[in-house]
Amino acid sequence: MSTSMLMFLKLLALLIVSINAQSSQTDCRAEGQVGACISARDCPIVSTILQQSRDQAIAYLRRNHCGFDGMNPLVCCIGNANVNTRPGGGVTNPGSNSGSNPQPSVSPPTENTQVDPSSNPLLPSDCGRDLSQKIVGGERTELGEFPWMVLLEYQKPNGRTTACGGVLINKRYVLTAAHCIKGKDLPPTWRLISVRLGEYDTDSDSDCVPDGQDSVVCADDPVTVGVEEQIAHEEYQPQSRDQRYDIALLRLNRNVASTTFIKPICLPFNSSITGKLTVAGWGKTESRSASNVKLKLALPLADKNECNQIYSNAGVRLGFGQMCAGGQKGKDSCRGDSGGPLMSVERSADGTGRWVAMGVVSFGPSPCGMQGWPGVYTRVTDFVPWIVSKLRP
Repeated sequence: MSTSMLMFLKLLALLIVSINAQSSQTDCRAEGQVGACISARDCPIVSTILQQSRDQAIAYLRRNHCGFDGMNPLVCCIGNANVNTRPGGGVTNPGSNSGSNPQPSVSPPTENTQVDPSSNPLLPSDCGRDLSQKIVGGERTELGEFPWMVLLEYQKPNGRTTACGGVLINKRYVLTAAHCIKGKDLPPTWRLISVRLGEYDTDSDSDCVPDGQDSVVCADDPVTVGVEEQIAHEEYQPQSRDQRYDIALLRLNRNVASTTFIKPICLPFNSSITGKLTVAGWGKTESRSASNVKLKLALPLADKNECNQIYSNAGVRLGFGQMCAGGQKGKDSCRGDSGGPLMSVERSADGTGRWVAMGVVSFGPSPCGMQGWPGVYTRVTDFVPWIVSKLRP
């Protein structure tokens, strides 16, 4: 063990003793999961976080501290990782209590059979039309920017709440994450009932922003539409650590008309990813409300092999239908919602651009925004055939 690691653990032991000394134990719970109470020096995730940030490592150990062996702090280590589904900013671990990694009942495809969505009559040809492109990482969106964004509304015992996001892909369907429908961390008393379209500021009944010195411009009122059918991918395993096939469709109970503030986004028509990637959302979850105003963040595409190695070291196997983006300190899809889109602009031969849903926010590290830890997204281009197969008039 390095001298810096040893000194860090000694300092941490003194800090934790002053807060909450307790006896060690074999089994423990951290982040809602059953883990093993072991020496902090034997938990790989501690060393990984320490390399990135001393403060984050101290916060992690304080949060998951489970006792002492003499003066050595023990930490509740969950499968040697702390990787979390991403319903915005609040975090919940997708690993199963047993530590198992259930695999799909059929072998995943090794090659994508691409379908051109523009040839499907149920998908709009006039999609992705929002080309303000004022994209600077981590800022408020413009009024009416990303008009395909939706919020999922859940019925709770004491009322309604919004958690998770999605995108409108045609007049009747919303694309989102499967864990927003049947994830193991979704409270059992919650029931998905509707989606909200055309929203900007969830704290305001009327969304208006200054337009010049003495005037304002206002958006139409948001529209709430009921959910008629929830379609999670058949191979999605809520308890799996890798969270593959984390994609779902919501069929609405009526058609949605396109307006200035409500429009569908395009599905990708090729498998390549070029240009900037942007994630957007409100960061609202079942445990936290991060922003009342729609936010956006520019992210770089991460190298898949490097991302695979990072998550492999944490006990998570990435595979078919997954991609990584981000990895810069303080910039992550905690700014957005689970189920929300990772987007890019595709340009045609004549230079015309349109926004395309390239990914669906799935999961990432905790705490989010750690240097060197990209977020994981469901790769939409691999699921275009599945999406098209589920659509009906």
